[in-house]
Amino acid sequence: MHTKFVFNSSKTVYKAATFLFVLAILDSFFTDFGIRNDHITEANPLMHFVYETSIPGFYILKICLPLLLIYFLTKLQPNKYIPILLIIAIILYTFVLFQHLFWISLLT
Repeated sequence: MHTKFVFNSSKTVYKAATFLFVLAILDSFFTDFGIRNDHITEANPLMHFVYETSIPGFYILKICLPLLLIYFLTKLQPNKYIPILLIIAIILYTFVLFQHLFWISLLT
């Protein structure tokens, strides 16, 4: 599959990065909700440390990383790897979001 058919313009790349940003925000809220209510634990050791140290820091880090990506997209020369990496990140965040939705459905 050629990435030029998936992301045929820089506008599409920015839309994908914005979608990734929304997924990161949702992941932050669902993760915080799950941890606060003892439904889940943070699986990422670094994020677990950040969460235990500072919950606002957890949100800042989770939300700023996609914003940093969007910033870098404005500074980098387009190449074939950026769309591939965005697709992988979106797939992973979507998988995590479905995991959150699954355990939330078990609560009802």
